[in-house]
Amino acid sequence: MADVFISHSQVDLPLAEFLHRHLTQEGLEVYLASVSMQPGERWMPHIMESLRSSTWVLCLASRTACASPWVMQEMGAAIVGNKKLIPIIWDQPAEALPGWMKQFQAVNLAGASQQDAVAAFGRIAETIKSEKQKGLVILGLLVAGLVAFGK
Repeated sequence: MADVFISHSQVDLPLAEFLHRHLTQEGLEVYLASVSMQPGERWMPHIMESLRSSTWVLCLASRTACASPWVMQEMGAAIVGNKKLIPIIWDQPAEALPGWMKQFQAVNLAGASQQDAVAAFGRIAETIKSEKQKGLVILGLLVAGLVAFGK
């Protein structure tokens, strides 16, 4: 199960791979179809299962991605699945995002240097790791309560 699912248009693959490398180096489990799939696997079932099992979805919300039916299908599944969604924009203003995507706080990389992008990705990684730690603490407390209750 991945912590993070990266949704992107094929045109944005270099940025998706850069984001994947950075988040993986931060210790997160990251799903990126072009890296995570084995030869011969069927795309849609594998992608949708990975999306369902992830907690966070990062959408590289370029103009091309926002016009892609595949990316929009993934975003619809993310919303229906109540995923934590972060749009990442750089080639269009936040106001140009599809209406439903505007409800999510975007990370804006417009005019950002590579160093600025790495810093932004680091902040995203810290947010995800912090949420993951909170979830593990809650799970630990629940298990401890069940063990104590069972005695």
